[in-house]
Order: sequence, then C-alpha cells, then structure tokens
Amino acid sequence: MGSQNHERSKNLVNLGALTCAAENPQPGNQVRSDSTSPDDRADILLVDDREDKLLALETILAELGQNLVLARSGSEALRLLLQRDFAVIVLDVNMPGMDGFETAVLIRQRQNSELTPIIFISAVNYSEVHLARGYSLGAIDYILAPIVPEILRAKVSFFVDLYKKTEQLKQQAEIQSRLARAEAARAEAEAANSSKDRFLAMLSHELRMPLTPILFSASMLSKDERLPPDARKDLESIAYNVQVEARLIDDLLDVARISQGKLSLTLDSADIRPLIDSALSICAEDLSAKNLTVHRELKAADPTVRVDAARISQVFWNLVQNAVKFTPPHGRVTVRVINPEQGWLRVEVIDTGIGIAPEALPRIFDPFEQVESGRSGGLGLGLAVSKAIVELHGGKISASSEGPQRGSRFVIELPNILGESGTGRSDAGAQMAPAPDWNQNGPKRHQILLVDDHNDTAEALRNYLGRAGYDVTVAASIEVACQCVEQQCFDLLLCDIGLPDGRGDELLLKLRRAGYEFPAIALSGFGAETDVARSRAAGFHTHLTKPFSPQQLKRTVEEALRGTA
Repeated sequence: MGSQNHERSKNLVNLGALTCAAENPQPGNQVRSDSTSPDDRADILLVDDREDKLLALETILAELGQNLVLARSGSEALRLLLQRDFAVIVLDVNMPGMDGFETAVLIRQRQNSELTPIIFISAVNYSEVHLARGYSLGAIDYILAPIVPEILRAKVSFFVDLYKKTEQLKQQAEIQSRLARAEAARAEAEAANSSKDRFLAMLSHELRMPLTPILFSASMLSKDERLPPDARKDLESIAYNVQVEARLIDDLLDVARISQGKLSLTLDSADIRPLIDSALSICAEDLSAKNLTVHRELKAADPTVRVDAARISQVFWNLVQNAVKFTPPHGRVTVRVINPEQGWLRVEVIDTGIGIAPEALPRIFDPFEQVESGRSGGLGLGLAVSKAIVELHGGKISASSEGPQRGSRFVIELPNILGESGTGRSDAGAQMAPAPDWNQNGPKRHQILLVDDHNDTAEALRNYLGRAGYDVTVAASIEVACQCVEQQCFDLLLCDIGLPDGRGDELLLKLRRAGYEFPAIALSGFGAETDVARSRAAGFHTHLTKPFSPQQLKRTVEEALRGTA
C-alpha cells in the first residue's frame, strides 16, 4: 500500500511539473505534427518511445486523413493534452520512465481527457491480470503486436467518427443555446420598448388632455370684444403658447418614433401650394407681430407630389416658424416653389435673419441642436424631425447660410408626380362643394353628438361649436350616448376614444350595427400612428389628436358634414 501511495504522489508531482512545462514550453519539447488542423479533421495522439514504431503507427493511420500528433514519452503526451483535446489516444504500454499505465492514470485525472478513448499497444503478451489493469485505467481496447493495420484503422476510425458526432452535437447545442439567449434578449428588448411606448403614449395623453379646454377657452375669449384689448391680447398669448406646448409634445414623441424606426407615412397625391399656404397661415400672427414681409414665389409648373400631407405640412410649419423666430422685425421671409428638373419639386424657405455660423451647419439637423442656444427657447427638435420626415418621402433637405446676420436658406427636394393634365395640378377637390356657412341664419342647424367624459373639454367644445352654428348634445359615456341616439337624430358624432365604460371605437361599431350611418370624428390624447390607424379602421372619418385648434376642429367638422350633403 505504501508503494502505491508513493507512486501516486510521484505521478501528481509529474502532472504539476508538466502543467508548468506546457505554460512555459522549452525548445526541446517540439512535436512533429500539424498544429493547426482544419475544422473537419480530428486530432489523434500517438504515444511511443521508439521512432520506428511511431512511424509504423503514422503510416497505418495516415489513410484516415486526420491530424496525427506524435509524442515520444508519457510526459510529452501529458503536455500535449494540456494544450488540446484528442479524439483518441494510441498509447504504448512499455515505455522507459513513465510507462503507459502511469500515463493513463494522469490522463484520467484531467477533466477534459477523463473520457478520451485510449487504445493500449503492447509487444508483450501479458497475463489476464495485466490486461485487466489496462481496462481498469479506462482503456477501450488492448492490442498486441504484431499490429494488424486494418484492425487498428477500424478501431481508431470508429472513435474518430464518434468524436466528430459528439462535437457536432455540442456545437448544435451551443448554437441552440446562443439562439435562445438572442431570442431572450430580443424579447426583453421588445418588452422594454413596448413598456416605453406605453409610457410615452400615456404621458402624452395626460399632458395633452388639459390643454384642449385651455386652448378653446382662450381662443374664444380672445375674440370677445366685451373684454379689454389687453386681456384679449393676453388670451391670444395663452392660446399661442398652448399650441407651442402641444408641438413640443409632438416633437418629443416623433423623436422617439424616429429612433425606433416607427414613424410611418400615409401617402396620397397632393398639390404642394395649399400645404405651404396652410403653414404660412398658422404662422400669420407671428409674422404680423414682427412686421415681417412674406414673398410667395410659386413658380413650379408641376406642384403635385405624393406625400403624407399632414407630415409635410408639419415640415413647412417648422421651417417657416424657424425663419420667423430668427428673423429680426421688419425682415423678409421668402417661400419659393420650383421644379429644378423633371421629376423633382423644390421648396425653398429663405429669410433675412441672424444666419447660421459655418461650424454649426453640419449639425443643424441633429436633435437638440440650436442656432443660438438659449436665445429663443425650444428643444431644437423641429429640424431633426423635419429631416426624418423628408427622407422617409425619398427626398432631401439641406441648409445654407453666408454667415452670421446674413440670413439662411432651407431647401427641400421631393420626388413629384405629373397630374393627368400634365400641369401637375390635382383635380381631386375640383368637384367639392364649397363649405356651408353655418353662421348664417338658415332653416337647419346640424345636430352634433359630443361624447367626452372630460367635463372641461366637453364644455369648451360645446361652447365653441354652439357659437359656430351647431346644436351640440353632450354625453359622458357609451350608455348615455346610446340613449341620446335613440331619442334624437344626429348629423355627426364627435367621440373621445377613452370613455369610462368602454372605447369610442366600440361605440361607433355598436351604432353602425344598429344602422346609424352619420359620420364620426375621433377625439383622443393618443396620437401615435397605430392610434390613428385603429380609429380609421373602426370607421371614423378623422382622428383629431388633442389639443387641436378651434380652426382645425371647425374645418374637420365641415369636411365631414360636406360628405353627407
């Protein structure tokens, strides 16, 4: 027993020494083998102290086409096992110093090689006890000399094939594991994005909701001549800044959508000129307040484009508002529309303002960049959003300036389409009847059902629409709305999407099933593309995102009623 413990201690010492040798190889420990085997070749370790026997083994196994690694001692074999894994080991039993059995003991102590197949080769016909020892050490076969080449090749080939299949299974398992981790990471990211989207949508809804009654009340009171001029001016300022606040909310949400690749377009043929006029109209009060002169140069022979009209109007508004903001009083803003070449439409917004420094031009369209930080407020998002919208249309946007105090020029280029007449003018609205003037005394006042549970908003809308010539009935829930419809005839439904006893689109579906066909307009503090698409899919004529201006509401109501005339 003492001699066995001594032998085991000696072997463990040898293994520690070999580990150090593997980490710090000596010049004399070189091996005649291909150290970089291709992926489809397995490594086979041949261990024998005699060169002639190694050569014989190498010759027999060369036909297998694998990578044969030669070791001339047990120590050298152990050092190689520390550097790589082998499909099978062919190990001579009778070697000086550390024999094959002692080498096998140390091989089995290494975790990576404890299951590596070992084929013992012996030139001496040992007893059954001797053979039993070899198998007890983990040998899978014991071959006596003289070696039959076909038998050795068959045995080694079997274990090489087994090794390769095992490695393939390991690789497939690793691939599946990596795919599962990609899938898990993607699911986690999608969940985080979804949560963020819900948070942004709810935040925008809560921020927009109180703005609607403020905007409508301030707008109406600012036109009330019974109030002193100073008070009306203050109310105009309140209404204006509410719209600015709403625009900031929209810009923040648009930046989030752009960063997530979720900004979508609804394309249709449109004449660019009314869109420009609309942007100038929105900015009319600001232009007048600074006594700025506006020049329209609408010279395009083909002004028709296929665009998302609402989004392109947003771009024009951003650029005109930007020109107004940075142009001193008594300056000039020019809007020019031309066809620079066939198939393209160019819109230029030129001002005589403070200009743009050369070093600022490369980053003018970056989010949160401002021409003069802190001078005129804002978050610096309008141009970044405009760039994304134009590029989604397949267009280009650029800025130029001759320097500080020398004005600026913003250029938008959009691919355009020819109208049927060849002039590019759209006839889409040619057959539309003029909007009726509901302020005149007439035989009929249109009946509107307004469904909204936000009392301040409902009251503000009812007051405004009443002054515009409509009779408005207010319901705060789906149940009350259905009762109103059963008792009275209506020409139009204005319906909030979020109601205490359900959704507005559910109410509309219920009314349609009951046979009511009057047009409907959705009102909501949720304004994402998915919200708009859901409203349209439910059958709403238009989706108005709160806060909307009184003018926008009036125009939308007139358009919806015009379709029923």
